[in-house]
Amino acid sequence: MTRLAAVRPWLPALLYMGVIWAISSLDVPELPLRGIPMRDKLVHSLEYAVLGVFVAHASARTWPRHHVLRLFAFSALATFAWGVLDEIHQAFVPSRSADILDLAADTLGALLGPVPRLLRHARRAGPTARNLEPANDPSLTREPMRE
Repeated sequence: MTRLAAVRPWLPALLYMGVIWAISSLDVPELPLRGIPMRDKLVHSLEYAVLGVFVAHASARTWPRHHVLRLFAFSALATFAWGVLDEIHQAFVPSRSADILDLAADTLGALLGPVPRLLRHARRAGPTARNLEPANDPSLTREPMRE
């Protein structure tokens, strides 16, 4: 696998992380959705659910033989970690602040976002993505060719 092929699946996630960072650096006016309670938290959840999808996609493409739960754990943890870094970053931006409830909303998105992408991966990959120990699956072992 070339370096470009290895990096390509991660480009959407990395670019989206850059967008999140850039928006967090700005003085953003209040959202106009006045009739929706906790609209700020909804936006955070959706924002990080999208990031979770991108990270799950990149993870599934990078490690296609890993168990789907391992991919989910990595995707959710990486997305959550970006949420933590973003909240820390906002603590140093004038007119912004770090908020534990924003982080909770980010975490919800990080947990929900990867699910549809990884379910699709599990269906396509078959037993390899569903077994915790793919090496123990007899269908995956190769017998030497006999002449």
